[in-house]
Parts: sequence; C-alpha cells; structure tokens
Amino acid sequence: MPQASTCKLPAASRLRESLPRIDYLDAYDVPATRPEQSMVSIYAAALDHLPGVFKQLLVLRSAIVKPFGIAGVSYADLTKPIDTERTYVVGDKLGRWTIFAQHPDELITGTNDKHLDFRVSVLRDDRKYVALSTAVMTHNTFGRAYLSTILPFHKFGVARILTSASTAGRL
Repeated sequence: MPQASTCKLPAASRLRESLPRIDYLDAYDVPATRPEQSMVSIYAAALDHLPGVFKQLLVLRSAIVKPFGIAGVSYADLTKPIDTERTYVVGDKLGRWTIFAQHPDELITGTNDKHLDFRVSVLRDDRKYVALSTAVMTHNTFGRAYLSTILPFHKFGVARILTSASTAGRL
C-alpha cells in the first residue's frame, strides 16, 4: 500500500514564486500510477475526496475562525465535486480555492486573507510522482498563532489525503 512521504519541494515546482515570502512550506509525494491524467483530474483525485470526518472538522474550524476574519467553508462547499471536464484559467475557482498558476505539470491554488495567504501545489513530477505541497505567508500575530494551531492537523490530513488517493488508484 503506497504511503505519502514527506519530501523536499520538487525542483520543478513554481510554488516558491507564488508568494513574496514563505513562513511555512511542506511537501508530500506518492508514486504516480496514472500519469496520463490531466492536471485538473490529478488535483481532483487528491483534493476532492475528503473523508467525512475531515469535512466535519473543516466546517467546525470555519465556524470557530469566522469571527476572526478567516474565510470558511460549508459542508455543501466540501461535497460539490470538481468538474474535471471544464477548462480552467488563472483566477477561476477550482474546488474551494482560486487558481493562482497553471502549468502543464503543476496547478497552484490558494487564498488570501488578512491573517495569512496560502498556496497549494499539485505537481506531477517527471510523471513518476505526484507531489502535494503547501506554502503559507502569515501577515500578523493571529495568522502565526492560527498556523501553529492547525499545523498538526494539516500534516496529518495532507498525508492521509494523498495516501488515500494513491491507495484508491486515483493518482
């Protein structure tokens, strides 16, 4: 059973270019078993299949942080499937995040708010691996506190999501 592994940000990734400063960066990868897929399909295969408990935790997180100005998601947002047949351009929403960069082997999405900006990269590395990476730039004390609070959940969740997608044969 393929497990997601922590890795260095792939050299081909443009994630570092997507923010003026990076306060947090991580990357995980799994072997690619379906490298012929479009990048939107790979993105959806990794990020469009959250376990129910993850969806409930994200909705709870949204309710808790909304008064502090951090954007949230509804359960309906999390259950709406990504349209893998549609053509997307920079600025479009892909799932619940905005596309910031689109390349033949990488999609970078994310969001900006008053406390922090984050980017998520899904990269097909030499058609042998799929890497899921996250970069965060904090803007203030609350952003740094929020980031340190959610990091354990983030690390567990990203590894589990990528492992699940690989195990299911979606990547």
